[in-house]
Amino acid sequence: MSYVRWSELDVDVAQLDRFISLASENIRQSRLTESGVIAFHAAAEEDRPNRIHVLEVYVDADAYEAHVQTSHFGTFRSATRDMVLDRKLFEVTPVVPLSKSAKSDMPPNIAVRMADLEIDPSRLDAYIAAASEEIESSIGIEEGVFAIYALASKEQSNRLRFFEIYADGDAYLLHRETPHFKKFINATRSMVTARRLIVGAPIAQAPRY
Repeated sequence: MSYVRWSELDVDVAQLDRFISLASENIRQSRLTESGVIAFHAAAEEDRPNRIHVLEVYVDADAYEAHVQTSHFGTFRSATRDMVLDRKLFEVTPVVPLSKSAKSDMPPNIAVRMADLEIDPSRLDAYIAAASEEIESSIGIEEGVFAIYALASKEQSNRLRFFEIYADGDAYLLHRETPHFKKFINATRSMVTARRLIVGAPIAQAPRY
């Protein structure tokens, strides 16, 4: 089972550009030097650009512990400590195996979409089954779908988070018009008791395929 961390950071607006530069370098170094890093993504909320979501996927918990001991992470942590005004960590586990298409490089205009959902607990298994089918179809059929991460809160298993990466905005719009996506939405609409959708502005990403 992969080890996943999802952090939500509120960064000092006056230092945002510098923070993004440092975060991008940390992510780049992580991809180049750490074999235990599966993926490392950072995206800001489009309507609140100083709120940054960071998704980290490691081979296991030991790989994460190795990451925090690296010199590049130490440099990043020291340099940005005073830039981060608030930090939330969401303890999550994969709901659907972390599926990604076999693309080693991403184009410059990728589109990021995130969702925070609460599911009727009595229908959680049915929702996960439907989500698994939809993700497999999206990854297998749609060239413009690069990654869909489906994660569950460790504290509240019916609270699910999605982090989705598309080739561009058009690929995302095409995804929403596919028969498999419409089937999924129609089948699960009544299962969702709360929903927050977030448009992300990508900062940096380091998939390892």
